[in-house]
Amino acid sequence: MRWYLDSSVALDVVLRPLGRSASWMKSNLTRGDEFASSSLLKLEAARVLRRENLALQSADHVLRNASFFGIDDGVLRFAAAIEPHVKSLDAIHLATCSLLGSTVTMASHDRQMLAVAEELGLDVHDPRTPS
Repeated sequence: MRWYLDSSVALDVVLRPLGRSASWMKSNLTRGDEFASSSLLKLEAARVLRRENLALQSADHVLRNASFFGIDDGVLRFAAAIEPHVKSLDAIHLATCSLLGSTVTMASHDRQMLAVAEELGLDVHDPRTPS
């Protein structure tokens, strides 16, 4: 399976290494699942780690297990065209995930992001929700 990591899940894994999200990611990696995200995640991780006075390397175990996709004009146009209101950075994540196609499931803890992703026709999952 292929998962799209938004920042809420990735940072939860980084900041709570013994939490449900970290356990979910570890078990999916063990199964051979793949993870993808926008290159935006690298920036978001760095900003949160700096805010929390944590080493930037704290996110390495998450970042090295994901493929990253750049933010080009196509992503920005798609993000701008999303009609339900979402914050700009969330729109970039939604656009990137959408452009990856139907073989990816968006993983997020953000209810609004999950709702908009479903409106866009994406499969969604909150790793904190028991299966």
